[in-house]
Amino acid sequence: MFNKGVLMKKKKIIIITSILVIIILAGLITSYIDGGRVSTGHEPKYTIKITSKDGRKVTYFGLGYKVVRYISVSPNEPYKNNRGTKMGSWFMKYELTDSINNIDDFYKTTLTQYNDIRDLSKNYTISDARKDNCYVTGSPINDKLFSGFTSKYNKKRDAFVRVVQTTTEGDIIITDVLYDSKNDKIHIVTDNTRDKYSSKEDRTIKYQSYEKISVWFHNSARYWVAYNGTLPEENINEKDNENFFIITALD
Repeated sequence: MFNKGVLMKKKKIIIITSILVIIILAGLITSYIDGGRVSTGHEPKYTIKITSKDGRKVTYFGLGYKVVRYISVSPNEPYKNNRGTKMGSWFMKYELTDSINNIDDFYKTTLTQYNDIRDLSKNYTISDARKDNCYVTGSPINDKLFSGFTSKYNKKRDAFVRVVQTTTEGDIIITDVLYDSKNDKIHIVTDNTRDKYSSKEDRTIKYQSYEKISVWFHNSARYWVAYNGTLPEENINEKDNENFFIITALD
């Protein structure tokens, strides 16, 4: 009787352990698959979908993980149209801010969350920028990125583009430009940390926001600028970055 009881106990342990191993493996596999889908803008597949906050928030529960998605208009809209998405454990908290006020907020949007400027290599080059499909100043092949952003801006649709240009000494300056259609604002993050010829105080990553964006004609040249109020007529060197910012020269 004792041996039989021991065998039954061992059998139960083996069965329970096997079930746990299967669940863990299934969780790892489905998490890997859904992680790949989410990172490429696709809806997770192996989850239970729950809608909350009057249809503005959708949570997908998987085996040991979850995906939180904030929608733009309707829970039935295409997954890629969401305002923000994040994947993590069941205990993850993710509350989307309605407004962008700093660099962290800037890189929580759908268009920017996988493009954090702070993650770029310090040795980032123009060649890297072309491979990453950035708008490289002076490269006609990327003009479609500028026109694409402008088209979305004119249609009041969210838009994002990364602008990469070089100084006269050949150093890289990177500018991320985001149009937030919900609040009708232009948000800009500029990375000057690779400009070795600038002062140490200027080698920073800085966030700024503006009311509008446009092409500005000045001294027979075209500039892409973000600004508050109206476009200036005076010399560009007299303008401060709080109300007027030159993103790049277009000619």
